[in-house]
Amino acid sequence: MAVQEPVVGMADDIDQCIADTYYVVLGYVVSDSGWVGHVGKPYKADPSIGGSMGASMGASDSGRIRSASVTDNPYRLPRAVMPHRYTLALEPDLAAASFVGHVIIDATVNEAVDQIVLNAIELAISDVKVAGKTATYELDESTERLIIKTGHTRGTASIEITFAGILNDKLRGWYRSTYVDSDGKQQVIATSQMQATDCRRAFPCFDEPDFKAVFDVTLIVEPHLLAVSNGPEIDRVAHDSGKVAVRFAETMPMSTYLVAFVVGPLVATEPMLIPRLGEPDNPIPLRVIHVPGKGNLTAFGLDIGAFSISWYQEFYGLAYPTDKCDLLALPDFAAGAMENLGCITFRESLLLADPATATQYELQTIADVVAHEVAHMWFGDLVTMKWWNGIWLNEAFATFMEIACCDAYRPDWLRWTTFSLERSAAFEVDSLASTRTVEFAVEAPSDCDGMFDVLTYQKGGSLLRMLQQYLGEDAFRRGVSHYLSKHEYGNTETGDLWDAIEEANAATPVRRLMDSWIWQPGYPIVSARLDDRALLLTQRRFAYGDTENTTEFVVPVHLRIDGAESRVLIDGSPLRIDLPSDDASVVVNAGGHGFMRVAYDDGLRSLLRRELHGLTIIDRYNLVDDAWNEVVAGRLAAADFVSFVEDFAGDRDLAVWQAIVVGLRGVSRLVEGDAYAALQRRIAELVGPAVGAVGWEPVAGEGDLQAKLRGLLVGALAVLGNDDDAHARCREILESASGSATVPDPELLASATNAVASVGSDDDYERYLTGFKTASTPQEELRFMYALAEFPREEQIQRTVALAFSGEIKTQNAPFLLNRCIANRRHGKLAWAEVRRNWEAANEKFPGNTIVRMIDSVKTLTDPATVADVQSFFSEHPIPQAVKTLDQVLERQRVNAAMRERESDRLSGDLLHD
Repeated sequence: MAVQEPVVGMADDIDQCIADTYYVVLGYVVSDSGWVGHVGKPYKADPSIGGSMGASMGASDSGRIRSASVTDNPYRLPRAVMPHRYTLALEPDLAAASFVGHVIIDATVNEAVDQIVLNAIELAISDVKVAGKTATYELDESTERLIIKTGHTRGTASIEITFAGILNDKLRGWYRSTYVDSDGKQQVIATSQMQATDCRRAFPCFDEPDFKAVFDVTLIVEPHLLAVSNGPEIDRVAHDSGKVAVRFAETMPMSTYLVAFVVGPLVATEPMLIPRLGEPDNPIPLRVIHVPGKGNLTAFGLDIGAFSISWYQEFYGLAYPTDKCDLLALPDFAAGAMENLGCITFRESLLLADPATATQYELQTIADVVAHEVAHMWFGDLVTMKWWNGIWLNEAFATFMEIACCDAYRPDWLRWTTFSLERSAAFEVDSLASTRTVEFAVEAPSDCDGMFDVLTYQKGGSLLRMLQQYLGEDAFRRGVSHYLSKHEYGNTETGDLWDAIEEANAATPVRRLMDSWIWQPGYPIVSARLDDRALLLTQRRFAYGDTENTTEFVVPVHLRIDGAESRVLIDGSPLRIDLPSDDASVVVNAGGHGFMRVAYDDGLRSLLRRELHGLTIIDRYNLVDDAWNEVVAGRLAAADFVSFVEDFAGDRDLAVWQAIVVGLRGVSRLVEGDAYAALQRRIAELVGPAVGAVGWEPVAGEGDLQAKLRGLLVGALAVLGNDDDAHARCREILESASGSATVPDPELLASATNAVASVGSDDDYERYLTGFKTASTPQEELRFMYALAEFPREEQIQRTVALAFSGEIKTQNAPFLLNRCIANRRHGKLAWAEVRRNWEAANEKFPGNTIVRMIDSVKTLTDPATVADVQSFFSEHPIPQAVKTLDQVLERQRVNAAMRERESDRLSGDLLHD
């Protein structure tokens, strides 16, 4: 599942990352030919390795979580009755927002029972039969269980249930989605979102991931409506009610959270037939399904969908595991997308686009999300975690695969390089005391809600990239293919993947290495210093502040010394490496594959600063990113950071400037008044020449990333540099786009939209509001919507906050708009006060998984009174579905407040005396 709606702004992904959008040495020194050294024991089993490892892992000898007996756990169903087939019929009434249903569950009874227990919630049960005989039952809302009070002997059982339910407005289970058609009439769609435990809201079921079964689904619908489910349509017959009964092919055995059904006035593209690996006569039909009138926005989604299916078949060495692939663009969707088997659902903005008007980032995001969900068809759907503690691996692996697939799809996008910015968002959270281990024990299914975050997606994906680079790409692929083949149609735990990779690649300490990262929180900072013509490498856990921590990791480090690359393993004590000369050039974490930060001593840093032009893009990016986080941690002065990034004035690579802009935006939050004006002038002096070099006009034949760099620099000059000429030019760009037959450059137009908003008048606000309501693409709609949070006047931000609560903004988007309002530099405190005042309404109106994202930007509010208010408010108003994430937001606010208190005066003094 893709869970976070991208925040659109200056350089798109920049705001996502800021608003808040890698040896004890045992002598492992390795050349490019491979690793040299012995294979150690599993990490957790070796008491000589790493301080608190045994206490922090919570794992058994196999690396699997110990859990209470399922019979004693109120959140786990007994395993005596195991379903293997559902025959399900559902009949929705879209106008009444309700449905009726009937299900027959064929199950195996492993031992005699005196009752049968399954899951149901928000359903009216009218009849229950077991083996054809009427049974008594009890629906326990508190435990979300249907208890059928009928005994059964060992053997097989048929459980038959008739029920009714509602199509809710909370975007979970089977719910209502709406859109306004070309005649101005509201149309209703019934669509589903079952993950994690909402299938039980649609029909009674054994709603846990290891209860895999076959699903035979029939939807009884009005004849003019399109009905879609996991399997292809195989039959359509008239029903007594005047409707039609649409039956779908049986699915492969799968978990309930992957069940999907969608009914409504929708349109499907003609199927694109994708060759099936090993079965040329059995192609895979691929369609995009959308609301009427948006067929012109489907081509890009179809293209990346087709590419990813073919690419994954080759990568995994396994054919696409089901009959068809439908990609559905939905008007209302709380998550970003969902990997329902053969019936993948998306927000419209993450599937539909016009490539002529979309920015590179908007298209890349669609490519990422489509590739992510298609990757799940194998890793997640074909092979599924046993319990929700394993959801991190599903999502981390899909994140890794989306980047690999998109890098193959568009090599010119340098996707592994740009992934560094996303990895930095994981660093930000993992630097906190309130971070968590990647995997942790999950008792209640709701406990896994906290796993849908950057630590699962970006950190988890980064760790898999690190492992791939450690093993080599062929060895990693061989291990993954073995894992999928070995466990197809089954359920696994995390250790099963490490075991399969080790089985496919003899003498590789995969479990030992990965356990040190999965079962411990945080990540290391590797210190590199010169010592008598040798390089000395040590590790410690990186943290904001001066927290002492003895956590140690098994750290694979790529080195580049005078251009020659090698690999070493830091596994405890310091590692000493002889250098060829006193002035040897040293890059630690060369290529940026490791999940670590690097701290160079003054001598090494000085050498690197003299040779910036010779470093790779990712090496330069890491230098800037690491330096900014040293400021946050209190180990580098903000003024020194500004001086440091000025060394990069001549750089012309997007990723490097993204890191620079992230840092400069953070610095700009530290000062006010004359000092802030002085900083703006200094930023303009840095960015202005770069804008001049890339030019204000697109160049024929230039790459997408060059155009994106132009947009980033223009936005930085106008917004961070407050440059009058840049503001004027941005207004010209925006005005020239109105009514013009010529399609403007999307990157310049997106930057100009935000830049004009930052100084916009009330007339501009009205224009943006109209643009939001009349936008021709989902991307244009979001650009105008989010820009409403950037306006400079108090009354304008008040209007935007009121708009978010008014119902005019879809509930899937309103929380993110409020997030941007709270992040407004001038009036964020006002927006927070309004959200605080409307807290109950927000929790009632908006999807539960968006609440913590709505308030994430309170961490930018750093004056003492507001910090005290925020911290006090959440001590009395917890967010139960996001306890750990809220702790992280509040801690980061305290970290930012401490940075401001520490840096504000001395930075102001430096700026005003320059």
